Order: sequence, then C-alpha cells, then structure tokens
Amino acid sequence: MDWELLADQPLWEKLIKKWFWLYFFMFLTAPVGYIIKVLVSNTLSVEDVGIFYSVLGFITLISIYHDLWLTEALQYFLPKYRIEKKYNHFKTITIISLLAQVILWTAIACLMYFGADRLAIHQFRSPEAAEIIRTLCFYFIGINFIQVFTSIFLAFQDTIASNLVEFFRSYTILFFTIIFWMGNTLTTASFSLWWISGLWIALIAGSIILRTKYGHAFRKGKITWDTKIIKKQFKYAIRVFLWANIWSLLGQVDQQMIINILGPKSAGYYSNFFSLLNMYSVVITPLLILTFPIVTELITKKKYQQLKDFQNLLYKYFSIFAISISGIFFAFWPEIASILFGTKFLYSWQLLVYTSPFLILNILPIINFGILAGLGKVKARVKVILVALIANILLNFLLLYIFKTGLPWAIVAMIVGRLLLRWGSFKIIQKNQKISFDWMFLCKNTIIIIILSGILLIGKNKFLTLNNSDRLTNIKYLCIFIGIYYGVIAIINYKSFFVLKKEIKKLKN
Repeated sequence: MDWELLADQPLWEKLIKKWFWLYFFMFLTAPVGYIIKVLVSNTLSVEDVGIFYSVLGFITLISIYHDLWLTEALQYFLPKYRIEKKYNHFKTITIISLLAQVILWTAIACLMYFGADRLAIHQFRSPEAAEIIRTLCFYFIGINFIQVFTSIFLAFQDTIASNLVEFFRSYTILFFTIIFWMGNTLTTASFSLWWISGLWIALIAGSIILRTKYGHAFRKGKITWDTKIIKKQFKYAIRVFLWANIWSLLGQVDQQMIINILGPKSAGYYSNFFSLLNMYSVVITPLLILTFPIVTELITKKKYQQLKDFQNLLYKYFSIFAISISGIFFAFWPEIASILFGTKFLYSWQLLVYTSPFLILNILPIINFGILAGLGKVKARVKVILVALIANILLNFLLLYIFKTGLPWAIVAMIVGRLLLRWGSFKIIQKNQKISFDWMFLCKNTIIIIILSGILLIGKNKFLTLNNSDRLTNIKYLCIFIGIYYGVIAIINYKSFFVLKKEIKKLKN
C-alpha cells in the first residue's frame, strides 16, 4: 500500500481524480452546515444564535494553541520526508506533534472550563454563555485530534480519508439536531451538546483510517530524537504560530468585537451574514484544499512550469466563479434570506449586498496563501496577514467604539482587510512565480454577469415573495432563475470549456 502515498501520477490526472472525490463528498456534506443553521435560526432567537456562534468562534480562536503550531509543520514536512524516503524523520515529527497536542489541550480546556463564568459576563455579555462554554470545551478537545488526522491525510492528498472524517462529523450533528428540532427541545444547551457528538464519531473514524491505511508507513521508521529534526520542525512551527494566530484572529475578530461592543443581537446578524458570505466556499474548497500539498510536491520535484500553469488555471476560473456568485447575491439576496433563515434575519442579507462586489477578494487570497504555504513562505504570509489584521482591528475600534457607528461599518473594516490580503500576497507570488492573468476573459464575463443579474433583479418580482410561508415556491423559482443564469454564462463561454480541457492536459508535461 506504500505506493499509494504520493503516487507519481501526472498532475492533470491527479487533479481530476482527487477533485472528483472532493466534489463527491462536497455534494454530500456541503448542505449539512446550512441545514443545521437554518433549523437553529428558525428555532432560536437572534440573540441565542449570536451567543452560540460567538462562543464557537471563540473556541475556534483558542484552538490554534492546541499543538504548539506543529500541525501545519507536519503537513509541510511529511510529504517531503516520504518522497525522500526518510521514514525515521517521518515517524519522529508525527509523534512530536501528537505529544505536544496531548499536553496543551488538557491545560487550555481546563482554563476555559473553570473560567467560563468570567468569560460569559465580560466577553459575551450574557450569563447564558457560561454553560455553552463548558460544553464546548469538549469540542475543543475533539477538534484538536481531528486536525492532526486531517493534516496527515491532506499531506498525502488523501481526499477520501479527509472527507470521510468530515462526513461522519457533519451528519452526526445534523442527525441529533433534527431529532431535537422535531421534539421541540432544540435549545442552545442541547445544540451545544450534540455539536460535540459529531467530533467523537469523526475521531473514531479517523483513528480507524489512520491505523489501517497509514500504519504500515509509520512501522517502517523508528523514533530518533535527533535535535536537527526537532529544531527544523519547531523553527517552521514558530513561524506557523504567528501565521495561525493572526489568521484565526482575522477570521474571528469582527465577531468578537461586535458582540462585545454592539451586543448579542448584532452578533447574531453578523454570524449569519458571515455564513452567507462564505456560502460559495462549499464549491471552491474542494478545488483549493489541494493547493498547498500539490504546490509542495511540485516544488520538491522541481516542476516549475507545471506550477506556473496550475496557478494560472486557478486564477482564471475561480475569479469568474466569484464574480458570478456576486451577481446572484446582488439579484436575490432578500429571497435567499427568507428561504434560509427566515425574514427575521433579513438584515444579515442586507449586509451581504454591501459585500457582494468584493467576493473575489475572499477567493484570491485563499489561492495565494495556499501557494505561499507550498512554497514555504511562512514568514511572508505572516507579514501580509499582520498588516490586514491591524488595519481591521483599528478600523473596527475606530468605527464601532469611538464613532459609535452601526454594523455595516464592521463590513467596511472587513473589506479593507481583504483588500490588503489580496494585494500583499499577490505581490509576493509575483516575485517567485508570475501569474499570467487573462484580463480579456475576466472583462467579458464580468459584463455578461452584470447584465444578467440586472435582468433578474428587475424580472424576479413577478415570481418571488418575501413571505416565510412561500418558501417552497421561492425555492422552485430561484432554482429555475439560477439555472438560466449559469446556462447563459455556459453557452456564451462554450469555447472556454475546450480551452480548459487543453489547459488541464498541459499539466501532464
């Protein structure tokens, strides 16, 4: 079975096969998170939704300290040592990562558990948050182990294993959420309890896969307490520490500042807005998740032309996808809001309209940072994201706390941060491996999307309403409109499908 780990396949074949499995699982698991949030948003109050997802975000923020930041270092070095057949190194760094995790998660979980009352009052401004914090401490424990398993699977581009773990996690949570919802007993307490149940099922599945599929690779080597290996691992991990801290802060700083300054209701609106903003990520994540390990492999094997072709392909087609989603959000934001979360969360979608023209700023930095990770540019990533984080925090503090403005201004701060991410990361990539951008393709499709979204915005009122009771009718017409929208885009770009085929085939050389 050892040949399966980083099998020497042509890149185009690797992308097609692995992306097939990523998309297969995406179609199975992508709707689950939104179904869960729909059930919760239509059952709990705006304040309860805001408190739960703010606490969950806080736990996610703290989880970056779970392994002394060796997890990404593990993902970076494992494929290198496998390709170079350094099995002792392979086993040693894995054991180091696990030991670091076991020590730290225990200490941090205890601190959060016994400090829950203080956190509930001073950070979340709600005594009800204390019990949620105590329950989600066990989520913190489980997610740390799963992150190590997932890192190992992704290091070897094992898309089936990594997605099976997520499949078991998400469907377990959905199963129990539906049971409590049907029994009219869905509360923040019961939801918190069954949120962690999915992690433990996923943990069992991940353990079985790791033992049966990867056990032979670990048995080939032995633990060698070589200080050079350990220093190399920790040196990379320290840089990742800065990156992980800043990236997690950037993802959660708005939610935490909003609940602290504006209160639980605003946090509830922002939580659902942020979920909606990242809705398209369920489609792009399967494509982008392999960027880091594939770039690492190409660099290790010195296949620089394939790296250039790979970068160009990602930029060309993902940019258009982001712009097309912006058009849908612009035309149908009120209707999708009423379908998913009910009209009480309509304000979340109004916030989304302000952001929709800038969706491309969410996708391109993800591509950039995946490439930079594969290039080993950890220090460069830290500098870029630190600038974005500082700008985001300062703007939030200035606009929300000093000038007492409302929630839309937190969106302005977020957009500025994303602009800085895009500009800084792209500048570094251009110095290492230039990306050739197809501006003609981008401009043509942008004009088409603007015209189509404008037509749909004008014509939708004859078919769609904003009543919660008309959800099924709205879903039917919305699917028809979106089908027509992408059908027209596909027809106009039919020649591009042949170009895409050629571009993928180029990756075999």
